[in-house]
Amino acid sequence: MTRLRIHFVCTANICRSAYAGLRARTILSPHDFTTSSSGLQARAGVPIDAEIAAELRRRGIDPTGQTARRTETTDIHDADLVLTMASWHRGVILENWPEAVVRVFTLPQFVASARPQAPGPTSTTGSGPASIITAAYQHRVPAGSVGDVADPYSKGPEAAAACAATLDRLLIELDDLLAPISPPRRAAD
Repeated sequence: MTRLRIHFVCTANICRSAYAGLRARTILSPHDFTTSSSGLQARAGVPIDAEIAAELRRRGIDPTGQTARRTETTDIHDADLVLTMASWHRGVILENWPEAVVRVFTLPQFVASARPQAPGPTSTTGSGPASIITAAYQHRVPAGSVGDVADPYSKGPEAAAACAATLDRLLIELDDLLAPISPPRRAAD
């Protein structure tokens, strides 16, 4: 089975998308998914934000070596699902890569759009991730209607903790939606 490729995007790839890409590796099944991240305005090589790194360490993840990467065409073209942290990120991606429209969402938008489309245990509709992504696109909610993941950069440890908690919740929901056969998770670590 081919693993679903999920790419996370934010502004600088040192807070939200970096956290999501690394944390998703511990929440999503490694046998079913691969994750990566980048930033639309990233300066390559800048290290991950210290406050977000501390949140990852609290969850048992070593962010050593995680540095920023700028979003490139291959990131968008190679991903099965592109999840941004804010509506404006999604807008920039669609301006530059309009052909990716069916697989580019904000993370909150995808969760809100896919939740009612995800098959239950007795469903006879397609239940694979590709069918859920297609259904989420066909029934998507407007990106701005579900909010963005707040940027914690330079806002202190409380903002980083709140961002990490939000991303943990969304990633657990993402896992439940894309891997509906396994039992739902209850809470983040």
